[in-house]
Amino acid sequence: MSPYMPGRKILVVDDEVEIVRLLTDYLAEQGYEVVTAHGGIEALAKLDAEKPLVVLLDVRMPGMDGIEVLRRIRSFNQDVGILMITANEDIDLAKEALALGAYDYTLKPVDFQYLSRAVEKMMAAAPSLSPGVEAGVAPSAQGLLYELALQIFRVTRALSPVARESVGHQLEQAGLAAVQLGMGGDKHETVRLLNQIRTVVRFAKDLGDISDDTHRALEAHLAKARRSVGLS
Repeated sequence: MSPYMPGRKILVVDDEVEIVRLLTDYLAEQGYEVVTAHGGIEALAKLDAEKPLVVLLDVRMPGMDGIEVLRRIRSFNQDVGILMITANEDIDLAKEALALGAYDYTLKPVDFQYLSRAVEKMMAAAPSLSPGVEAGVAPSAQGLLYELALQIFRVTRALSPVARESVGHQLEQAGLAAVQLGMGGDKHETVRLLNQIRTVVRFAKDLGDISDDTHRALEAHLAKARRSVGLS
């Protein structure tokens, strides 16, 4: 078995239980983390919840087929690598999938040598993660980011005109951007903005722009938001 590779997650989508089991066993042996779905709706839900870097997607499924799943994924996600899995009679559909943004297709029964090469190439092309920072911002963290931004806007409304033009404006911009990027799942940039907010809050305190009580309130909200994304 190859060494386990954390964060290198693959979503396997096929309505045939045996195919899913076969692919899962093989990919797990190669060290990948594997999640599975047996239909289109489930696949879209798993993509949102699990955030895989690669999707192996069956072309022919009951209900929502692989072509429609691919079309919907590409409407909001251009980064995830998608390899279509098809039977011989569905090659025309597989070629349509390439035009819609699939990386390639492979025929059943699966050629595992080709599958390994394709997965490795899609993984290599996936957006890299910053060292020590996991991708994605949890929904609970998103709520705390919103509460922090709300507190920032309340505080800046009470600042003097001079203070609002300097530290207040910076706090509002950073707070709003942290919410937007957090909602978009960009954890690296969210962490950077939280660090920036902490620095500006300290400047505001040292310059006398905010009171001790206001400083403590902001620090409390900031501490919760920072812990939620793994900062101390």
